[in-house]
Amino acid sequence: MEKNNINYTHWFFDLDNTLYSANTGIFDQIHKKMGEFISSNLEISLEKAKFLQKKYFVENGTTLHGLMINHKINPKKFLNYVHDIDFSIVKPDKELNDLIKRIKGKKIIFTNADISYVKKILSNIDLDNVFDDIFDIERMNYLPKPNLETYKNLVSTYKFDTTKAILFDDIPQNLLPAADLGLKTVQVYNKKLDKELNGRSKKIDYMTNNLKGWLKKWMKKN
Repeated sequence: MEKNNINYTHWFFDLDNTLYSANTGIFDQIHKKMGEFISSNLEISLEKAKFLQKKYFVENGTTLHGLMINHKINPKKFLNYVHDIDFSIVKPDKELNDLIKRIKGKKIIFTNADISYVKKILSNIDLDNVFDDIFDIERMNYLPKPNLETYKNLVSTYKFDTTKAILFDDIPQNLLPAADLGLKTVQVYNKKLDKELNGRSKKIDYMTNNLKGWLKKWMKKN
């Protein structure tokens, strides 16, 4: 990591697989519930449902967005069902939490999840009341990352200088629109991510396997 003297005014963090490990098992639960929902509501086999689930995620940013476009699925009905899971398996990481609390500037969750889900996760990882705001899928009008309009909406909402802002996300495609708008970008590598979505781009400023390590290095140099 090169010397970087930027005092970022805004720090944007994805939630899932960024602020907690992809190995928790949360998404195993959610993926199972998604398959059940699609199979039941579209009256198709679970095998076909799983195919659509992945196809829509890869093509539309979220499975939900694909279902809304192609099948007029009610988003709240979908989110309420797939997020009815055991959140207790997500545990806090005190070292990471302490680093995040030390960050100066606005700290904002930027996620394709909904506010109810976000609050449950933050509670379980002991990050309640640490972030200044949550920019969730409802505030995006259900237009998920990586849609460029959503990033423009983000900039408009918080009225920040994009050259003094930074975004952390595990999905490379979700970082590219931010890079195009001038934000610094950090890819938190997720080996469990679908191979169609994983990879590397020269537009992304940093890649790390360890968010804690990245933050420690940045703070040491700044």
